[in-house]
Amino acid sequence: MGAERESVHSGGNTDAAGYLQKLTEWMERQGDIESAHIFADLLEKERKRELTIAFCGHFSAGKSSMINALCGRDILPSGPVPTSANIVSIRCGRPRALIYRETSRSRIREPKEVSSEQLRDYCRLGGDYTAIEVWDKVPLLEPHGVLMDTPGVDSTDEGHQSATRSALHLADIVFYIMDYNHVQSENNLTFAKNLSDWGKPLYLVINQIDKHRERELSIEGYRKQAENAFRNWGVKFAGMLFTSLKEKEHPLSHWESLPRLITELLERRETLLEYSLSRSIEHTAEAYLSSFREGQREEREALLEELGGEDSVSLERELAELEAEEKELETLPERARLQLRGSLDALLGNANLMPADIRDAVSRYADSLRSGFRTGLLTTAAKRDRERASRLTLLGDALERQVSAQLEGHVLSLVRAWGEELELWTEADELALKSGFPQTGAQWLAEAVKPGAPATGEALLQLCRGLAADIRSGYRRAALGTADGLLAKLPPLLEARRAELARRRDARARQARAAAALAALSRAYEARAAELAALLPPLRTLTPGLLPEVSASRGRPLPGPPRRSFLPPRRVAEGTAAAQGAAAGPAPAEGRRRLGEAAQLLGSAASLLRGEPAMASASRALAARAADLAGGRFTLALLGAFSAGKSSFANALLGEVVLPVSPHPATAAVNRILAPEGPFRHGTAAVTMKNRDEIWDDIRHSFGVLQMEEPEPRAWTDAVTELPAQGLHPSALPHAGFLKAAARGWKEAEPLLGTMRTVELDEYRSLVAEESRACFVRGIDLYYACPLTASGIVLVDTPGADSLHARHTGVTFGYMKEADAICFVTYYNHAFSKTDRQLLAQLGRIRESFPLDKMFFIVNASDLAADEEELAEVKEHVALNLRSAGLGNPRIYALSSMQALEGKAGGSSYEASRFGAFETALWRFAGEELPALSLKAALDSLTSVCSRAEEWRDIALKAESEREDESRRMEERRLRADERLMRLTAEERPLRDLRREGGELLFHVRQRIGFAFGRMYQESFHPSLLREGAGGLKEIFAACGRELWRTAGRELEAELWATTLRLTAAGRRLVREASAAAALELGLPADPPSTASEEDEAWPAPKGLEGDLPPADWGKLWGLFKSPKHFFEGGGRDALRNATEPLLKEALAEAASRLETLLLDHYESLAVQALARAVVALRETLEEQDLAMSAMLKGGDSAERWNFLVHGLRELETAFGDRMNMEV
Repeated sequence: MGAERESVHSGGNTDAAGYLQKLTEWMERQGDIESAHIFADLLEKERKRELTIAFCGHFSAGKSSMINALCGRDILPSGPVPTSANIVSIRCGRPRALIYRETSRSRIREPKEVSSEQLRDYCRLGGDYTAIEVWDKVPLLEPHGVLMDTPGVDSTDEGHQSATRSALHLADIVFYIMDYNHVQSENNLTFAKNLSDWGKPLYLVINQIDKHRERELSIEGYRKQAENAFRNWGVKFAGMLFTSLKEKEHPLSHWESLPRLITELLERRETLLEYSLSRSIEHTAEAYLSSFREGQREEREALLEELGGEDSVSLERELAELEAEEKELETLPERARLQLRGSLDALLGNANLMPADIRDAVSRYADSLRSGFRTGLLTTAAKRDRERASRLTLLGDALERQVSAQLEGHVLSLVRAWGEELELWTEADELALKSGFPQTGAQWLAEAVKPGAPATGEALLQLCRGLAADIRSGYRRAALGTADGLLAKLPPLLEARRAELARRRDARARQARAAAALAALSRAYEARAAELAALLPPLRTLTPGLLPEVSASRGRPLPGPPRRSFLPPRRVAEGTAAAQGAAAGPAPAEGRRRLGEAAQLLGSAASLLRGEPAMASASRALAARAADLAGGRFTLALLGAFSAGKSSFANALLGEVVLPVSPHPATAAVNRILAPEGPFRHGTAAVTMKNRDEIWDDIRHSFGVLQMEEPEPRAWTDAVTELPAQGLHPSALPHAGFLKAAARGWKEAEPLLGTMRTVELDEYRSLVAEESRACFVRGIDLYYACPLTASGIVLVDTPGADSLHARHTGVTFGYMKEADAICFVTYYNHAFSKTDRQLLAQLGRIRESFPLDKMFFIVNASDLAADEEELAEVKEHVALNLRSAGLGNPRIYALSSMQALEGKAGGSSYEASRFGAFETALWRFAGEELPALSLKAALDSLTSVCSRAEEWRDIALKAESEREDESRRMEERRLRADERLMRLTAEERPLRDLRREGGELLFHVRQRIGFAFGRMYQESFHPSLLREGAGGLKEIFAACGRELWRTAGRELEAELWATTLRLTAAGRRLVREASAAAALELGLPADPPSTASEEDEAWPAPKGLEGDLPPADWGKLWGLFKSPKHFFEGGGRDALRNATEPLLKEALAEAASRLETLLLDHYESLAVQALARAVVALRETLEEQDLAMSAMLKGGDSAERWNFLVHGLRELETAFGDRMNMEV
């Protein structure tokens, strides 16, 4: 719009107030009150001549703290949890504060003066108050400076986001504040791009630079990564600064540059203000025209749909053609008849029916009719008749051939083509025409050529011409008769044709009217745009060099150790406080020792019973449980979003820098760290690559999410190069990043797919951190010798919950289910993201399924806390989020991985890191609580075996007659056993109850997802995505809808994975009850010994639990979205929600029904198998009884033998209790 207008450099004189006054009045006349208010605000701003510097960024990036530091006093509340809920403007003047609110029907401001304490509450709580103005003694701002604080751009409150966006028209300079660890978050990139598109001068401020560690990443490398990330998104910025409010004198901090920069900006106030007003006027005008155009959208789309891709010129041409065709239909029958007659006459006239050979044949036949005709010297009447007949036959055959060649086929083709052109011809008409053709054979000739007919000369020629004329006449009659019959069928067809032409004419007329209406809309828009353009002042551009330059590359030299090489790092310093702290308490090694001793005792018990037939199954069960105890490891899984500090937390646990650490996403592949074993020495890693099917499935999935065509194996990398660098829906960003990384690394990785190889530590680090290599890796096992792994702990570091791998919910569920302990790591001042909440919800679903609470919640970087009160506030904020996810009474540990690692490396910061409290709790859990479960189960198994042995000893001690009675009772039980065990095999009740319980569980799953619809809908259709100026709103709208469907599908999938645990527990319980009932009837032990590993293997989770929902047609729903303003403020979002909710419920019901069948069939099958195993176990017990009783009846030393076994088992049981410190 502004391209046609004059552009001037800032600094020229324009009557901005006059322009703004006219624009305000014009907007009011147009009925656009919001734009009128904006121009009125700009008019007031122009009169005040204030330069406003806005501070934007995600919550807890340090905006309010930075403003307080610049003001030299605590004016605003600040902290690591959300504080500013309103737009706050700070000026220099007499200390006071005013709050403003807007009434529901107008924009009348109602100022209210408040105290400083009240101000803090209003800043935090927001409510109905939309703006706050504060005056205080701030020399930096006098006399015309304003600092503006805004809510976090990542706030889920729509009012906060709307307030931040609406305030930007008043901002002249924008400082976009980010914390060091989350520079490349999608929220930062998206909002910074929006700010850049406004054209307002933008400075990027990366706060908390004191968190930088040169040994992990050079500051120059960090700066380049940050700058490239913003430039790749098309963000134009005037400069980038590093700051630290915690350590203002930090070598990398440019804190002292910030007040100086603000002072220089204020010195250039007039010029910058004129440019800012110009940009706000331009942006508001463009937004108005966009809104005006959007207001036409529904009508335009209806008209375009009516047009169907036609243009007005072609429509006018087709209307003329239709009119001409209607006129032609009036004379069509007569024209058709004349056309056929003319063509027929020409055809008949040109036909040569009497060539010389035919004429000769006629002559010879006519000659044979003479009275004196003779056939030779001895002519008889019979000879004469035969000759005459022969000549007639020859003439007839020749004439028929000539007529067929000259007339029959041609007349038939002519009439057929004529009839087909009229769309009247049928097979019946063709048969009728053929039957109407005249006969030209011998019979006709015999009647046509009479005795006395001339045989020579001119008379013969006249005779032949007469015969030809008769034939032509016969063909003419046949053809015209058929034509008359066809034309008799024409009137109803003509009526139908006229109706069709009328329908087409009406349709084209409607399209022509639509084209005219569309042109009128375009003229109205162009007229409105021209009218508005005439009111706008000349465009202003920034004079080159006007903005003060700042650069993150400037700074004092950074002291400290050089970056660490990729050699195996140093060990924890012996004897340091950190080492002692880490070893304090019941370490996991102690737990392993106790489990090892328990395994030895169980192994001894198994050996003791090995030779006794009656205890063979018990012996095997004890031996298996002993093997489980001896070979057990303790698996600790780390979960959380990217840049939460999982890798640095893992390094702190390991006591060394093992995993690569970066403020940008680092861990892109699942990797385990465990003690060296077998052929794998310290510092080596076993890398398992994905196979072709696995990587191709990932590629196809990402192509689908990005709405790209099905990838071709040989050309998919070319398609990836065409991916846009910006403008993608946030949910698509991980997939775009994955595809670009995969395309970069494809050449190197392709020959390695499906292999497993061993690499050294430096290559391991790049495989973990570089996505172009990590995306092809299925998993990595790093073998590393350190106190943690030596104690039997296996550390599992996972990619961020918000990475591409988040779609593999089954893999994530596997970590949660199989891990002995889970650490969920979040960052000290980082908001819980959508994927965080989904992960926490899954933890909440499955928590009740475990015998122990194995979850630890880590708030990393606690060293950022200003004081204990602030730290307590953060922990309470985290606890609140955890409780909302169903995680009551969580174990929360606020700690600093960085300080812990430095302390373990020989420094003195371990105690300050608060890491010791967490390690003590973890060691207690790993060394006491968790082993206690296994030890209790082992002791129970040993006690059960002792009781069974005592029963046999008691039988052996009975009199012989009593033993015989017992033997008869066992025989009777054995006879009943076959029938009872057959009933157990076919038992229906456990299966029926299992399906009933499963149905109830899945009913509640659907209910819970239904309850979550509001949250999922709000997150998917968010104002930060569907905003003015975003471009391609229809595509973004559809992408939001698809993300809602994917979110619901992931919720369904996560719920189903959690349901597998409940179905497993229900199936085991029902089978155990059925088996115990059968055992009781047969007089057998109700619960034979088994091992945990046997039970887990017997109840595997099903495959194919994918929550893919039937897609919705978002094109049909697009009509409910008229504009971002209408959608979020005018009821459009509620209308879409009402239309979408039943569609989603239907899609969920269809997917849930399919998956319910899969789940219940799977667990019913497992229950059938479990019943069969129970039958086998009971049969085996019966057989053992038979063997034992036979041995007793034979006499011998059975009583002494059983006494010996019981005594040995009880000794082992007592020793078990003593050594494990457990009560027997």
